[in-house]
Amino acid sequence: MTRRELLLSSPALLGVPWQAQSAPTRWRAGVAVTDITPRESLWMAGYAARTRPAQGTALPLHAKALAIDDGRREPVVVVALDLLGVSTAMSAHIGAEVARQHRLPRQRLLLAASHTHSGPVVDAQLSVAYDLTDAQQQAIDAYTQALGGQVVRVVGEALQARVPATLHLGEATAGFAANRRVQYSPDGPVDQRVPMLRVDVDGKARAVLFSYACHNTTLQGDNVEWHGDYAGVAQATLESRHPGLTALFMSGCGADANPMPRGTRALVTAHGEALAAAVSDRLGAMSPIDGPLHAAIEQVDLPFAGVLTPEQWRQRFGLEDPYVARHARLIAALQARGTLPKTQPMPVQVWRFGTATVLVALGGEVVVDYAHRLAREHPDERVWAVGYANDVFGYVPSRRVLDEGGYEGGGAMLYYGRPGPFDATVEERIITAANRLIRSTR
Repeated sequence: MTRRELLLSSPALLGVPWQAQSAPTRWRAGVAVTDITPRESLWMAGYAARTRPAQGTALPLHAKALAIDDGRREPVVVVALDLLGVSTAMSAHIGAEVARQHRLPRQRLLLAASHTHSGPVVDAQLSVAYDLTDAQQQAIDAYTQALGGQVVRVVGEALQARVPATLHLGEATAGFAANRRVQYSPDGPVDQRVPMLRVDVDGKARAVLFSYACHNTTLQGDNVEWHGDYAGVAQATLESRHPGLTALFMSGCGADANPMPRGTRALVTAHGEALAAAVSDRLGAMSPIDGPLHAAIEQVDLPFAGVLTPEQWRQRFGLEDPYVARHARLIAALQARGTLPKTQPMPVQVWRFGTATVLVALGGEVVVDYAHRLAREHPDERVWAVGYANDVFGYVPSRRVLDEGGYEGGGAMLYYGRPGPFDATVEERIITAANRLIRSTR
């Protein structure tokens, strides 16, 4: 080490007391929960094949907020939602209200959806998939507005509830996720890791934030009762087994993974309890973490490859009416107004805990290749990648999936009302932005 490097590395010579540099982070944390189960029979999200709205509640839906600060900077708040996802408009409204009411910058708010396919439709998300009457859409709009107010309130309650805490990181594994693109790769990639963050207050576990990279589609289109799917069961099971604990789930980069097997209430219970057992088994074997806590966010513009005609949707992706016809009417209306988008803004968010742990939250339905690539590009850091964050606007394929095609490679964009698939540059644009934010928070 040179003399100059020694001078720059010595806290004493910089006029900073050594104890201030080595003292542990004085974490504070708070949790709040609100029930977001619709009180009326709204249309359910996720399956175009459904023919009727919800007929009751099998498992209540929640919004759970976890607020954390390191004693030196503004807090961060993650809101775990039992929803298919939030829309662009919802995310903007909630973010603006949280900033106005709670003085929390947008980069420090993370809206994380479980992507359950047994929750309510919100806003105009996936509107091409559903045959809604005007009255049904109006009921959805009213619920969406009320939901936004609930999320803003629960953020404030979590911030108010902050008390001294300690934070611990760990990782479990679960084995029921399977890559569903078997027509392209019979043994395709998956991510069976279950990253975990435990929050202790007075020496007791009070919250655990965890994720898994798999669609919440154990229950299928014949289910017409509100339910959080395996993630809802896992959270409820953990809270039952550990009184006083709040469990919060985020969906990982599992857009191309399904729970296997699936299709029955017994299976959703089995998968949820298996995930809860994996978390519970590792809950006491996690490592304490220090700060500081940094946050950053940016919007990345993802270009569409072009506007597909109805015949191209049919030929390339095997799609049929009524969906192709609905999509054509939507695109024609956007073109007439001059508002047809050429790019899709995608939020990319990074939270860094200390020197070696980064949470990378990506918007959209993100395939597993992104989690694997980020881990490869940052081998000296613990990268926790999640999708369905802050805005669920459509599928986000890797270059491999985009080239292969199929539902995740472009076909699903019709149901989201987008003009066509993304172009070949999307993976590099996203990874470049994520890497830039990771470096900026070091």
